[in-house]
Amino acid sequence: MKVNPPPPRLYRNLTILEIARVGYFTYKALPPYLLSTLLWFVWEQQNRMPLARLVLPLIHDDNNRQILTRALDAQGDQWEPPEPFQPVWTFFRKAGIFPTERQQIDDLLQLDYPRLLEGMDVPNNADVDLFWGGLADFLVNSWSILEEFCSVVAVKSKIEQENKLAEPQDPRVKKVIDWRDMQLEHHLTNIVIRLRAGWDKLASDLLIPYYGISNPGKTWPKRLSNINRELSTILNAQQKEFWENLLQNAQQIAVPGGLRDVRNFELHNIASRSKETLGGRERDPSLEQMESFAVTEHYRLQDGFLLFLGMVRSRPSPDS
Repeated sequence: MKVNPPPPRLYRNLTILEIARVGYFTYKALPPYLLSTLLWFVWEQQNRMPLARLVLPLIHDDNNRQILTRALDAQGDQWEPPEPFQPVWTFFRKAGIFPTERQQIDDLLQLDYPRLLEGMDVPNNADVDLFWGGLADFLVNSWSILEEFCSVVAVKSKIEQENKLAEPQDPRVKKVIDWRDMQLEHHLTNIVIRLRAGWDKLASDLLIPYYGISNPGKTWPKRLSNINRELSTILNAQQKEFWENLLQNAQQIAVPGGLRDVRNFELHNIASRSKETLGGRERDPSLEQMESFAVTEHYRLQDGFLLFLGMVRSRPSPDS
């Protein structure tokens, strides 16, 4: 079925959240790679190119859309960059063009979200109103994740400045704790909690209302199993490829020591602390390991969301 654009309030909110990514974080002290689309968790052969082409028409900025179109046309089969956090797009690497603090060139999530369902054949049992509200809520959570990363960057910058200005320490004095390390751990922990919330929102507030899943289940494994069962009969071939890729990532957050465990220990059990703060046991992570984990799971959630958008955009209306 065809649907109307989001109601005025949600239309405004989605536009604000789109602008936040385009005009707020791009000009803030956030490492550009955190806004880049690296497609680490999108299957290379089956899904990367189809997914990029499906969301490309929704890119907000005309100039960015044209540049990314050229990048896709020139991509070929080589996806993996030679260095971490370099663009996945061969076109940008060969041209020596990289994202900067003022120009984000490879972000596939700078999208005109109110047009997401334009010309699409939406499932008949979709709860479209709940879907639009869920989309705005997911993007607010994404904003919060990036804002916490900005705080991480700010704390690390202060640590670096203070280390440069630090005078030699009296050998009789032993440093027990650095409050900046506590701040850093605090922000990284908040990111992990928000990332886990993002997966719940992606499943419960986007996938389930969009496809009208009738019996979602309460636990994470049960929810994924029920969604998978109901989707298996209604998806076309391309949507199934995207869904299987998305499902694999959604299952991965529940492996031992994964995102679900880290978040659950923080909220419901005795959580681990970093070696630099109140931890110190052999199995406790360092702050560097905590940051690496947060960045990796940030990309996993971004790619999961993109795969969902690909599922939506893979079903155009016969009349469009």
